[in-house]
Amino acid sequence: MNIEIKGTGSHNKGAEMMLLTILQELRDNNTNKFSIAPSFYGVSYEFYSALGLYPKFWYTFKNIQLGIFGKFIPKKLRRLFGIIIDKEIDLILDASGFAYSSQWGIYPTMKMAKESKKWKKQKKQILLMPQAFGPFEDEKIKKYMQEIIENVNRIYARDQFSYQELLKIKDDKTVIKLSPDFTTLFKGRIPNYFNKNLHQVCIVPNKRMKDKIKDNNNYERFFSEIITILQKNNLSPYFLIHGGEEDNALAEKINSLLTNKILILNEENPFYIKGLIENSLGLVGSRFHSLASSLYSSVPTLGIGWSHKYEYLFKEVNYEEGLLKNDTNNKELIEKLELITNTEKRKKSKTKLSNAVEVLKSKNKKLFEEIKKDFGIN
Repeated sequence: MNIEIKGTGSHNKGAEMMLLTILQELRDNNTNKFSIAPSFYGVSYEFYSALGLYPKFWYTFKNIQLGIFGKFIPKKLRRLFGIIIDKEIDLILDASGFAYSSQWGIYPTMKMAKESKKWKKQKKQILLMPQAFGPFEDEKIKKYMQEIIENVNRIYARDQFSYQELLKIKDDKTVIKLSPDFTTLFKGRIPNYFNKNLHQVCIVPNKRMKDKIKDNNNYERFFSEIITILQKNNLSPYFLIHGGEEDNALAEKINSLLTNKILILNEENPFYIKGLIENSLGLVGSRFHSLASSLYSSVPTLGIGWSHKYEYLFKEVNYEEGLLKNDTNNKELIEKLELITNTEKRKKSKTKLSNAVEVLKSKNKKLFEEIKKDFGIN
């Protein structure tokens, strides 16, 4: 079976963690081939070849899909260079994370509607892995999302809000199902440079907080206050970059506001990123999968976000006390940070999270068993 993994890459570490978790859970033997469409933005040769993924001949240029010309490449040549063309794909696993929503505009939903219509005609199986959906405020986006639901075999919403948003468009519970984020199963590794005295509290900024919410002027100041409070409690915070250069620039801006600047760590290896988070005393951030990695590792976590997916992530592990607002005053912030700075509160948080995470891991294991059984992945 030829299986395409769609919507992931190395453009941010959350996307990469989703890809690696799928490979970890579904690539049991050499019978199936996993492929990915190369891209200038996060799916380079160096990236997919290192993971043993086959390149799919698929590229859009000026709204023209050049992948249709792949069929003219002789089969012997395709095999020689490891190229898979669209008609050879049997199953598409879409792990976009969060793409189909009015918050991202019409293009991603429209593109997927058109592609899924064609794939359905070709009798391919299409599965949307657990991800966030909605809100759907634009009538055209609603129409395209309805087409996607009608074209695919199954959609997993990873939170209750997303699930209800999909059901509002088409009440089909045979296709639309609910399952939590599956990166609970992603296993980290500790880098040899890890220092428990230096790498104590991860700070993970997110540039999307600057362009997705209206009241964003306070963001850098807010994080500088958080870091200062942590430093006053004799803890060593450091920036852990999840979203590439744009997040790095944001970290530098926050650093410029500090009396005592902190380390900016640009770790590229997602296994090491997870390992660093797992072994930290706490994490404060805005990147969804940094928060997920932290909560799933039973690490006391404080998060501030720009969409419903953040709120439901914390609800999923019964840890809503970890949610922050951009306008939280200094006194409230000090109290919130005690979940990390206070040893007893930190211990209680770890125990509470550990119990919740075990339930999620069990659900995720069932998810992958269900996918293997229902979609014939041996």
